[in-house]
Amino acid sequence: MQLNQLDWLVVAVLLVVLFLPAVFYVRRARASTAEYFTSGQSAPWWLVGTSMVATTFSTDTPNLVTDFVRSHGVSYNWVWWAFLLTGMATVFFYAQLWRRSRVLTDLEFYELRYSGRSAAMVRGFRAVYLGLFFNVMIMSTVTLAAVKIGSLLLGWSRFQTIAVAGGVCVVVAAFTGLWGVLATDLTQFIVKMTGVIIAAYYALHHPAVGGLSELIRKTDPRKLSLLPDFSDTGLTLTVLIIPLTVQWWAVWYPGAEPGGGSYIAQRILASKNERHALGATLWFNVAHYALRPWPWIIVALCSMLVFPTLADIHRAFPGVAPELIGNDLAYPAMLTLLPHGALGMMLAALFAAYASTIETHLNWGTSYLVLDFYQRFVARGRADRHYLWVSRLVTALLMVACGVFTLALSTAGEAFQLLLSVGAGTGLIYLLRWFWWRINAWSEISAMISSFVLSLGFFIAKKNGAAIPDYVALITTVAATTIVWVAVTLVTKPSDTATLRRFYELTRPAGPGWNAVRRETDLPPSGDSFPHMLLGWTAGVTFVYAGLFGTGSVIYGRTTAAVAWIVLFVASGIVLIRLIPRLFSAEPGLAGGETSSSAAARPVTKAVILAAGLGTRMQAGDDATTLSADQAAAAAAGAKAMIPVGRPFLDYVLASLADAGFTDVCIVVNPRDTVVRERYKSGVELSRLRVTFAVQAAPIGTADALLAAEEFVGGEPFVALNADNYYPVDGLKMLRESGDPATLAFSSEGLVRGGISPERIARYALLEIDERGYLTDIIEKPDDATFAAHRAAAVSMNVWRFNAEIFRACRDVKASPRGELELPMAVRLAVRVLGARIRALPIDAPVLDLSHRADIPAVTARLQAVEVAL
Repeated sequence: MQLNQLDWLVVAVLLVVLFLPAVFYVRRARASTAEYFTSGQSAPWWLVGTSMVATTFSTDTPNLVTDFVRSHGVSYNWVWWAFLLTGMATVFFYAQLWRRSRVLTDLEFYELRYSGRSAAMVRGFRAVYLGLFFNVMIMSTVTLAAVKIGSLLLGWSRFQTIAVAGGVCVVVAAFTGLWGVLATDLTQFIVKMTGVIIAAYYALHHPAVGGLSELIRKTDPRKLSLLPDFSDTGLTLTVLIIPLTVQWWAVWYPGAEPGGGSYIAQRILASKNERHALGATLWFNVAHYALRPWPWIIVALCSMLVFPTLADIHRAFPGVAPELIGNDLAYPAMLTLLPHGALGMMLAALFAAYASTIETHLNWGTSYLVLDFYQRFVARGRADRHYLWVSRLVTALLMVACGVFTLALSTAGEAFQLLLSVGAGTGLIYLLRWFWWRINAWSEISAMISSFVLSLGFFIAKKNGAAIPDYVALITTVAATTIVWVAVTLVTKPSDTATLRRFYELTRPAGPGWNAVRRETDLPPSGDSFPHMLLGWTAGVTFVYAGLFGTGSVIYGRTTAAVAWIVLFVASGIVLIRLIPRLFSAEPGLAGGETSSSAAARPVTKAVILAAGLGTRMQAGDDATTLSADQAAAAAAGAKAMIPVGRPFLDYVLASLADAGFTDVCIVVNPRDTVVRERYKSGVELSRLRVTFAVQAAPIGTADALLAAEEFVGGEPFVALNADNYYPVDGLKMLRESGDPATLAFSSEGLVRGGISPERIARYALLEIDERGYLTDIIEKPDDATFAAHRAAAVSMNVWRFNAEIFRACRDVKASPRGELELPMAVRLAVRVLGARIRALPIDAPVLDLSHRADIPAVTARLQAVEVAL
């Protein structure tokens, strides 16, 4: 049936409805790479979860299900139904871990979890392998399905379909970023589900079918069965046993990754917080496995009565190229029987299915190629605007590559299957790397190499005529790969202690696998509960399978089975409702994230004081300095911020912040501190400031200390400063009013006037500043020759105005030679690699530094006349 004017009118109206929401996000996508690739990490669960569902509902999905049903029966869908075990594990074991990591892409995980060049090597390799080669091949298989539909319904050539459909997707993905993709996914999912339900309704009422009861009566019971024929051992192993026992945890594939990953992880990372991450993935699994399949299956079963053989399809559509004729074509063939209006609706739904998948893959692949490869290894330190334009260009080039490959896809299927084999047998490592500290980057490298070599060997053997069942090849590959990576893990060095500490502090994985790190670092145990997570996984799997098979039982008219499934569905649902609130404590709405354009525009009111240091220099004895008994006791404890200089030094620091206009302060303390918290919780009246606290679990550097305050920052700009420095109020006002990330660039002369000796200043960090006044580098602890060469350079006193993007650098920074994660090095990484622009604000003013015992008398004298109002 050809489309008429009514159909085209329906298509036009629905296309406007589908893509209009994206228009509202064009401006927001230009704000930063964080907005472009992860929606500023502030998307709600229902939007994120629906986007996951829409992405996995592509043009080739109903075609694939139709192929399964016509070729092998309904039970063959177990090859993908079994992946519910993977998906539900992501919901209850991994979604909250991904969200806590707060990386921008799942490949950034490698340099958060592992240390050394091997971590960078894995990240770079997988960025190109997945973002380019793998991604283009997936998009090409989806586009090939669109080509078949275009040929059948519209009579279009391959080139026409690719040019029109791909062009629309490029515009949406390139200029609206993930926000636009999420918004259009929502409308696309609604249109798609409406379309497939309409298709199922008209398929059932086709004269050759005669309604639902007649469909069940006329169809071979073996085709209707939800379980394979157990007398066929090979089929049962392939379809049911291996998927449920091995495949779901052993094989990596986008959308069904053990432990989460690819665009599923991207959506999790875009969620507001852990609760929204869990809610999104739970809704995705319910909709993906329980809500969607039956409309497709009904159309597939009806097609067996309308077009019993491939010859029937070919006779009905003689204009379709013979190489495109297959069982998968039966689904679009059934759509041609729809009445006008409904046909237009279905065409729009199919285009929505195509667009939602391609837009996601374009954005996801671009994030890998730009953030994890181009920015990380090729063009470091450029402005966000540069990376955004590169992202748009890469998006267009990915679509061009997809189009070229689609034109030749009929001859490239074997190469695609070989590339897929790199993921065979590697799934276990993706599950365990979160929960076992010993796994390192070489574990993953060895797993990928082993998996690929074994899969290549089986591939060559089969090409030369060897009759090797697929399940034998899979089990052999999984077993051998596991032996290899475990052995490599045990003989290679683990990640360095600072990296392991930082990863555990951020993600807090449960279980005994991190006990060694906890013992060494005195880090607290995780608040997560393995028994609760396991119960959630079990209840979630039961809930979805009960919904899926209960619906099937109702359709088949099997009342007893339907009642049993409904009871299981309700019981498991009650367990989930009662369990989920217990999985984690309440969180603030944003819980960190990246600074949005709206947040950046608000006045800066927040400050973070770094007071978690041990004060080892202050503890060092100094017989030449006379101190009071209280001062000596505080110095001996290393409590620099609480040394009495008239009143505790930290009082003066807080008062200066209040004088500069700040209202909210977070003091980062160490776990053993009681003095600071007791004083500012109840020991002193606060009328100008609201003071909260964050705890740095282990003393591993100032960058790690700043990460402890990420939840307090809540995605807003803020000022960070040391607890042992008294900065000029005018300088703090300059930072508060700067409008952009900035630092105070002190003159050496001003610091000398504050009582800091030139010899001591020579050991401070120096700032390299370009002609426009932006920071280009930090020279940390310069030697004599370097200091002499930069004698006129401004000096850093470690006081900064940041956006929340600094937390990405704090997570990625490598340990210094002292084994610490230092804030100046994180700033250096942000400027030189991540493209941060930090303005250096010149200031000729003193700073009071309370680092050594010898500083106490002079600082006390200088602060005598300073009035303090908190």
